[in-house]
Amino acid sequence: MRQSRRFIKSLISLFFLVGSPAVHSEGVYFGSTISHSETDYGTNLGLSGGATLDDQDMGFKVVGGYRWNSLVSFEAHYTDFGEVSLLMPNGSSVTRGGLVTTNATGATSSTRVETSSFGVSAMLTIPFEVVRPYLKVGVHAWDTSREVGVGSADFFATQIDGADLLRGVGFDAPINEVFFTRLEYEVYDFDDDKISLLSWGVFLNF
Repeated sequence: MRQSRRFIKSLISLFFLVGSPAVHSEGVYFGSTISHSETDYGTNLGLSGGATLDDQDMGFKVVGGYRWNSLVSFEAHYTDFGEVSLLMPNGSSVTRGGLVTTNATGATSSTRVETSSFGVSAMLTIPFEVVRPYLKVGVHAWDTSREVGVGSADFFATQIDGADLLRGVGFDAPINEVFFTRLEYEVYDFDDDKISLLSWGVFLNF
């Protein structure tokens, strides 16, 4: 797993190495988005006894890109997906796959997981004049910060960190020669789980 993360970091370093000589060219752009994330669990997750799961949150993304030509672009990103949380009153249970966790502590317990990601993507764009729809595919290295209370369940991803695929669709809409806006939907893999991300932001051409 650590080797996968080092591989992703090497790709990102190569991306900036290739893009840096053209920092002032028209092909380079930067931007940021506000995002809404929702977690999808690859293994069935069952809640009983009053356990509740909040698997949606707001986050943000910072992007640097290089437009190779009118059709092909490359991007590097950092994404903060926000937080997912689980609340387990005493006596409640969570079932994930074949594993059942029951809170028998006599008090309410909880789990909080914050997730972030950095990675690189290749994009194929249709260069219409008004909007530029695109498809993207890439790889990302992800990391989680989690607080698992006594008696609570650890419910997201099987590792603390890892490297997986991402894919997405969206469109860019030019505002003027310098700025453009973007609406995008992406899906990021995290082991057997996934996070979908709906983002909107403003970007700056250089």
